[in-house]
Amino acid sequence: MNEVQTEMLNAFCVDLEEWFHICGVPTEYSRPDTWNDAPSHVVQDTEVLLRLLNETNTRGTFLTVGWVAERYPDLIRRVADAGHEIGCHSYFHRLVYELTPQQFEEDLVSCLDVLRDVSGQPVTCYRAPSFSIKRECFWAFPILRRHGIDVDVSIVPARRANGGVDGFSRDPFLLHTDEGQIKCFPVSVMQVAGRTIQFSGGGYLRLLPQAIIHAGYRQNHRQGRVGMSYIHPREINPDQPRLKLPRLKSFKYYVNLAKTESKLRRVLETCRFSTIADVVASVTGWPEYALVDGDIVRQSTVAAGHMD
Repeated sequence: MNEVQTEMLNAFCVDLEEWFHICGVPTEYSRPDTWNDAPSHVVQDTEVLLRLLNETNTRGTFLTVGWVAERYPDLIRRVADAGHEIGCHSYFHRLVYELTPQQFEEDLVSCLDVLRDVSGQPVTCYRAPSFSIKRECFWAFPILRRHGIDVDVSIVPARRANGGVDGFSRDPFLLHTDEGQIKCFPVSVMQVAGRTIQFSGGGYLRLLPQAIIHAGYRQNHRQGRVGMSYIHPREINPDQPRLKLPRLKSFKYYVNLAKTESKLRRVLETCRFSTIADVVASVTGWPEYALVDGDIVRQSTVAAGHMD
């Protein structure tokens, strides 16, 4: 198997949440008032990831649920002290398109207040739960910018459950809003048999063969595009409690848990990864878009970039 090009820097993200933080289907822990009754695994699972990152000399961005940070502030401090970036992943892990703008803003502020206090970092990066910023809720971007978010990593330029903007740009771009500029860094996708699919994180990383994952990075790197990988702490724990889920959702949620850590180690050893902040700083040429009447419209390109 050919190795991935290693000279290009890619972003590594941990979506720091509990094993029961699942969107889109009702479970026994769907309501936040039940979360304190659930057994907790986030600390021990995150510590496994921290050891793996240390062993592979990798820094990453931990996109953190505010409820987790408030309950386990020492964990967040250890992550920050280890040199990793802290980002925002909402306070209550709710789908953005199911919220009103006011509810979204209140949740965002609650999360940022906790994360900034606990971590001592400015916290300027955001990811929506389950990548749930879709076309109908692009109104979220000015709200993010209003509260100091400089980079969003929520858009998936492909079809997916709970989110996705099919056919959208695969490249990082600069978005102009009424509240100022925000850099949008889409999640990595690849072309396979004429279809656009995710490959580099979550259930896709667990399900797909290692060769396909490496092929996805090679494909993006050949096109001059940085990559992004992501993982949830629960995904390296095959002994986690199991939720009662619909059959397909259960398969997606639990497939190949026993293989995730070794597969992730191989990816980290093969590619170069760092924080979202580091990778965004390495990108040259930001195509410019504007938020116009609730839609994202192409404006101009300030320097040489790559657009689909």
